[in-house]
Amino acid sequence: MVAPSLIPRKPGDRVKINHRDAVSLARLLRAGELTAVWVPDERQEAMRDLVRARSAAVETLRVHRQQVSTFISSTAVPIPAGRAG
Repeated sequence: MVAPSLIPRKPGDRVKINHRDAVSLARLLRAGELTAVWVPDERQEAMRDLVRARSAAVETLRVHRQQVSTFISSTAVPIPAGRAG
């Protein structure tokens, strides 16, 4: 698969003609001027989604901890001894 943005084009060449595009792509492929792109399968895309969701949850937790800490320090509430987490 080739990304459309990576296909070399002449300036001003915006007319879409299937036959001409096919011939142009065949020439570019034969000349080795096309750059292939990798498309993840469903399993890999699901893993990416999971990693993104975890990163978002970790960031939300960090922000909320910081907000609670700031609130506690601004109200002069003594912090009990124990786990600092």
